[in-house]
Order: sequence, then structure tokens, then C-alpha cells
Amino acid sequence: MAVLVDQEGRPPFLPNVYATLRYRDTGFAVATIEKVLRSIGMTYLWASTRGLDLDRALRSESFLSVEQCEDLAFFLRLDRGSQDQIIRESLSARQRKVVRLEQVRCPGTPHPSRTLISATEGGYRIRTVANFLEFNHQRISPKASEKPRPDLTKARERALSALRAQEPRAIAADEGDAPEGLAEDVMDALDEAFKPGSANNPFQSDFHQFRNHLMYRIFTETAVRRSELRYLKVEDIDHASRRVKVRVSKTIARTLPISEKTAYEFHTFVIDHWAKIPPRARKHGYLFTTTTGDHLSVDAINLAFRELRRKNSLPTSVAPHALRRTWNDRLSRKIDSLPPEQRMKPDEERQVRNRLNGWSKKSKMEERYARRHIREKADKIAEDLANGLRDGKND
Repeated sequence: MAVLVDQEGRPPFLPNVYATLRYRDTGFAVATIEKVLRSIGMTYLWASTRGLDLDRALRSESFLSVEQCEDLAFFLRLDRGSQDQIIRESLSARQRKVVRLEQVRCPGTPHPSRTLISATEGGYRIRTVANFLEFNHQRISPKASEKPRPDLTKARERALSALRAQEPRAIAADEGDAPEGLAEDVMDALDEAFKPGSANNPFQSDFHQFRNHLMYRIFTETAVRRSELRYLKVEDIDHASRRVKVRVSKTIARTLPISEKTAYEFHTFVIDHWAKIPPRARKHGYLFTTTTGDHLSVDAINLAFRELRRKNSLPTSVAPHALRRTWNDRLSRKIDSLPPEQRMKPDEERQVRNRLNGWSKKSKMEERYARRHIREKADKIAEDLANGLRDGKND
């Protein structure tokens, strides 16, 4: 469980209760909860620069004003260095007198030297904080001796609307630049380049060639992430049942099937290479290591792909995560190739994809990871339509 703490190490009540009720108790991953809490933590930093007791404001009917929400939105769109600059300025401002009227008029006016983050990340922060404020807006109830005031309720709603209105529009990338899986001709080149003994293999020693080839096969057959693959232990791969147990995951732990050939290659690598590392150096049990037994890092995995790209003049899109997208493209084509009576319903297909990718049941990530397949299907339908119209005119 990720927990937000203040500068003294104490957990603020409102954000942690919110994260527990809306995220942890509904099955979201710890990484997601941490990202949400980081955005909310920035709201508390903003409040400190404005001398505002945020918890008290969120409990009161007066809540936040429209101007405060607009100022908050600007703060959320800044990178960490710019946020720190505002915090330093707010601390020093308390020690000196105001000498310019503009300092009073426009405390949240953007400074030309401050740097904005991307529209996508800025929009995520604003949406996250707006949802948190909405949660607290709905919890506000007047004192027992007072009647609720509709004017204050509407004021809170206007403030929230003002915050959401500041969300930047992320301009969609051109279709050719969209993150997609790799084309099959690129995958054929990768198959040849990773093969031990291949002239296109840039790695010199047998250990590196067989280790990297096994990593590649697991990437292509299971859609695991780099961070999941590096934490695989020898005991996590069952040679007999041909299963890989993903214990350490960004989202959800799971067990995944591999081919008989990959299971055999795992057995060969362990017997012929991994087992020859001194026992003391491999007592951690991790499958993917250096020749001296050190646990392989994510950077080392990335380096293997960079070297392979350089040797074979492959596009920069060739990377471990691209194989995860490619696996999803292949899964889509496999499902489409099934006879109609064997195809799953859309909801069942979504659940299958979520389980195999380690996403939560409520995740909508499948829409992003099936982008190439959706585009190819759309192009094929459009091509058939164009040909049909042309043929009709020629008749």
C-alpha cells in the first residue's frame, strides 16, 4: 500500500482515505495508487505556498474558489524544478515586504522561466486532483445546527468545473507515430538476430547469446514487462508444465504459458550456462544475470536491444516494450482467425487480455495495446469498400 506522508512523516488523513476507498479497495495496482498520491501531494505543496490549510478548506462549505482552482491547475502543470522554485519564493516572500503591486494582484501568474510538463501528464494530474476534490465536495455536510446553503454548493461545483476546464488538450500523434507493435518483417529480423550462432547476433559469448535469446523468447510469448522479467527466478519457470510464474509485477502477479521449445531453451540455458556461475554468486536465484552472477538491471536489458538494433540497422521502435504490444497484436489476429462459433464475446476477450497482460479487470489498456490491429482492420475494410465502389462503376 502506497501512503502519502508530509514533511514530518505523518500521513494526511484525507488523501490516504481517498486512495484507500477509491483505489486500493477496488483492486488498483500500487503503482497507480502511488501516482495518484503524488498528484494529490502536489496539491498540498501548492496549498503551502499560498498559506492555505487545505484539509480545513476541503472540510468547509466555502471550499476552494474558482481563482484558487485555476492557480492550482497552473501549479500542477509545472515540472518539479519549477514547483520547487515557487515553494522557495513563497518561503522567502514571507520574510520580506511586498514592493510591487503585481505581487498582490497576480500571485499565480506564470513566470516565463518556468517549465510546463507535457499536456498528457499535466492533464492526468489535473483530472486526478479534480476527482479528489470532487470526492471531498460530496462529503461536505453542514453543521447540525445549520441548513445546507445551495449557493455554496454551486460555488464548489463552479470551482471544480474551473479546475477541469484547465486540463490541456493532448494533441493526438499522427497515426504513423502512434505506439504500436512491430511489423512481422521486423519480428523476422529479430528472430534471426537473437538466434545463438547467427551472423547477425551482436553478442560474442555463448552465455550472452543464449541468455538474451531466452529473454527474447519469453518477451514474445508472454508479454511480460522488463521489470517483471528481471525478477524471474529459476524456480518460477516450470519446465514440465511449461509455465512462467510472474511473482513481482507492476500490476497483478500471474502464471503464463510458454512454448515447449522455449521451456527446453530455458532448461538448456540453466544447465549449460547459469549453473556454471559460482553458487555463492547466484544464491539470489534470479534467472537473468551477468556472467559473474549479478542480478541483471533494466538498463542492461535495454542495452541488449540497443546493440541488436545497431548491428542490424533496425528502427528505434525495436525495444522490449514494443514486444508487449506486438504480442497483443498477435493475440488479436489469433482471435479473429478463429471460426465464428469459437470466438469469445467482447467482454470475455477483454478479460482474457487483461489477465494475460496483468491488468486489472476494470482496465481499458487493451484499447491502446491493440492499436495496430485496429488500424489494420480499418484499413482493410476501407480498401475493400474502395475496391467495391470502383468495381461497381466499371460494371
